[in-house]
Parts: sequence; structure tokens; C-alpha cells
Amino acid sequence: MEKGMSNFITNVLKIVSGSVVAQALGMFLIPIITRIYSPNDFGVFQLILSISGILAIFSTFSYQFSIMLPKEDEDSVNVVVLCIILVTLISLLTGIAILFLPKNIDDILSVAGASRYLIYLPIIVLLNGFFFVQNYWLSRRVRFGTIAGARVSNTLLGKVFQIGLAEWIVSPVSLLLGVIAGYVFADLFMLKSIKDDIGILKKVSLVRIKELAIQYKNFPLFSSWSMIANTISPQVPTFLLALFYGTTVVGHYSLAYQVVNMPMTIVGNAIGQVFFQKVSEVKNGNVDGDMKIVVEEVYKKLILIGIFPMILLMIIGEQVFTFAFGESWSVSGTYVRILLPWIFLVFLSSPISTLYNIYDKQSVWLTFSIILLISRVTALFIGGTYGDPEFALGFFSLTGVAFWLWNNAYLLNLVGIDKKESFVILVRYMTIGLIVAAPLILVETFTSNFYIMLLMVTIITPIYYGVTFNEDPMFRKVVLSFLVSVNKKVRE
Repeated sequence: MEKGMSNFITNVLKIVSGSVVAQALGMFLIPIITRIYSPNDFGVFQLILSISGILAIFSTFSYQFSIMLPKEDEDSVNVVVLCIILVTLISLLTGIAILFLPKNIDDILSVAGASRYLIYLPIIVLLNGFFFVQNYWLSRRVRFGTIAGARVSNTLLGKVFQIGLAEWIVSPVSLLLGVIAGYVFADLFMLKSIKDDIGILKKVSLVRIKELAIQYKNFPLFSSWSMIANTISPQVPTFLLALFYGTTVVGHYSLAYQVVNMPMTIVGNAIGQVFFQKVSEVKNGNVDGDMKIVVEEVYKKLILIGIFPMILLMIIGEQVFTFAFGESWSVSGTYVRILLPWIFLVFLSSPISTLYNIYDKQSVWLTFSIILLISRVTALFIGGTYGDPEFALGFFSLTGVAFWLWNNAYLLNLVGIDKKESFVILVRYMTIGLIVAAPLILVETFTSNFYIMLLMVTIITPIYYGVTFNEDPMFRKVVLSFLVSVNKKVRE
């Protein structure tokens, strides 16, 4: 079992290493981007991106999740082709629908001039859909290094294009074209690796595609709607904040959500992809393993990794945003503090949510997702009607905390981990984090000097991870061996 978990962590680190490089460089570029584009540009950009994200999720009807499930690659590749057909069809239908939109669409979206940017939707949906499908196929083939490289291409090149295109025009168009460029490079990077599997395409047939579409019908019937609901849920603020407060507030929210969610998404998605591949093998009997131990180890490491950055941002989030992005973005730092508890719980839930598919609980996931979506809309309507943006986002975050706490408890219970066990793990690492962060709290209380705070963060962060890694010798051993191998490659 230890060897299996060691391989699991190694595969996670393969994805994380590439993603961390991309996102670290991307984070350095964000301050440049925020000094080029206005909060209003970001608001319009985020609105279009939110719509495309919803359509992209719908484009595969969630069949991409079933790519991992068949025992034979021949069946899996038939599902891949099914997904490609669906993505292409939905993209075409999106393009046609845009041609027939009503003239008052700007008023409906509460964003002036939004209709000018809708033409980019079909392209983003198509490229994003292909990105989804190739990710799951490469995960099945255990080519996590290629996935890491694709994420580097997507994130880094996208932001480089957004900066470069500003020489041509500073508007949401440049931001959208940057996203498109990132997906093009990422898709081509993955396609280069997939060409080695061309021979398997000989096993594709319309008859088998139809059979598998029926066999995995629970994905479009339940999972696709769940995914759409859960894609809309975090995007609800984009639409309702625009309705109640305008696109400038949306821009501040967008930056806050992007900066905090970005690193957590890197780690969460990396663990989630490897986790899905691992538990699928355990379920199919292809490898030995205990599902409870696998889930418990993954959940523990999610808390270990994520709790301390959350504590740090809760303490100095406003100062970080003001320093990094400029005084005009300080409001985003306030929003970060409000959103962090919700985003952290989503981070814990995201990788293990694949258990709904493993245990054929898609109907439960759908019910949860719909109720969650209704609660998010209700929270923002109440907040937007009776308060300022901070009140609205606070109510929104609070409902998210309540629902995702329930979700995590339910998923852990599926594999036999009771609430007490998971609560003890969470409290342990939170206590360690607060004790280690105590000096920073004192510094923040008595001084406003950001450089002193930054120095304190630099000192205490290695202390926290040193203490927590010491509690997990196997994790420490794998991380150290991985760093040594990376160092060797760099020298070579």
C-alpha cells in the first residue's frame, strides 16, 4: 500500500511541478496585466469566460469522466470519440445561437457592449472541450508529465498573449484572445503525445459508441447537470454583482477569486486527476488497495497543503493585493478574506468528488448541486438587495461553507471515514497553522510595513511545512526524492 501511495504522490507531483511553474510565472504576470487593463475590462472578460465555462462543461455531457472507467482502452477510445463529436456539435450550435440573439442582449446581461464579445464563445468552448477530453485520456494512459506541460502552455502563453496584445488594443478582446491562444497551444501540446495512440482508433465504431453512450448514460442524465450547476455556482457572483453593483465590482471579485482559486486549483486538480485514475483501478481490481486508506491519505494531504496559505491570506490578504496589484485593487484583498473559507472547502472536496462517479451516486451529486446553486442565487439576491458587495459576498461565502462541509462529510462517509476522524485531521493542522502564524498576527497588529510582514511569512512558512511533513515521513520522502530528480534534470 505504501508503494502505491508513493506512486500516487509522485504522479501528483509530476502534474503539480509543471502547473506550479506555469502558475508562478503567471502570478508574476498578473500585476502587469492589472496595470494594463481596468477592473471594468476584467468584469466584461470574466462575464464572457463564465458563460463559456458553463457551455464547455455542457459540451461533453460529462462523458469525459467515463473515459477513465472501462477496463479496456478500446472501449475508452470510443468514449473519447463520442466526446469529440459532442464538443464539436455544441460549439457549432453555440455559434448559430449567437447569430439569433435578441438585440437587447446587453440589457439582459446588464453589461454594455457585451454582445461584441459573444462571437468568441464557440471558439473557447471548442478548445476548452478538447482540453477536457485530452486531459482524461492522458490521465488514463498515466502521462501526467504531458498534462503538466499542457498546463504550462495554457496558463503562461495565455497571459503572455494578453500582455502582448495590449500593444494592439486594451480591451476585453485582448484578454479573450489570450485565453484562446493558451488553449490552442495546450491542445496541440497534448495532441502531439496522443498521436502515439492512433492505432487504437481502429477499434472505434459507431455501434460501440452508441453502446457505451447508453452504458454510461448516468453521466449526461446526472453528472452533466451537476457539473453545470457547480460551474454556475461560483460564477453566480459574476452575473448578480454586475446586476446590483456594476462591472467594476465584478472585476474586483474576479481578481480575488482568480488569485486565490488559481493555486488551490493547481493542486486540487492535480490530486483529483491522479486520485480518479487510482480509485478507478482499485475499483476495477487492476491494483491492490484499500479505498478508505487512499481517500483518508488524500484528504489529509489536502488539508496539510491548503490550510496554511488560507491562514496567511486571512491575516494579510488586503496588504498582499495592494502591494502586488496596485492601490486600485485593494478592494479585491477584502473580498479574498470573505471568500477564503468557502474556496478552501471546495479545494478539499474537488479531488474526492469523483467518488460520486465511483460509487454510482450521480443522483445525490445532482440533488446537492441544484440545492447548492439555488442557495447561492438566493444568498446573493438577499445580499444585493439589502447590503453592499461585502455583505452580499459574505452571505454567499457562508452558504458555501455550510454546503461544502456537508458534502465533504458525505463523501468521506462513503468510504467509512466518520465525521470525527475528518474533523480531528482538520483541527490538528489548523491548530499547527495558527500556532506557527501567531508571530505574523502580532506583526500585523503592530505595524503596517508590508516588507516586515513578507519577511515573517518567509520565515514561518518553511516552519509550518517542516513540522507537518515531519508527521508524514512517506510524503516527505517522496517529495525530497522528486526534488532531487528535478534538480538532476535541470543540471542536465
